Amino acid sequence: MDLLEEITCYVDGELKDENNCCRIQQLIADDCMMRNEYLVQKCIKDLLGKRFSSSQIPSGLREKILLHISSNSNN
Repeated sequence: MDLLEEITCYVDGELKDENNCCRIQQLIADDCMMRNEYLVQKCIKDLLGKRFSSSQIPSGLREKILLHISSNSNN
């Protein structure tokens, strides 16, 4: 997993290993570029959560997304 993926996982609360969480927190504190990436991802996540959390995705779009995911995971 590359660093940007780890930051995304950290923002999403998917990092379960305490050592990895501490390492990412330290990286965010020490590295300006990683801090900016974290802040951008956090803002986007917060914005999407506030704006679209109450609306349901149309079923046609859901099917297209699932097909896209499954075709990419098979490659």
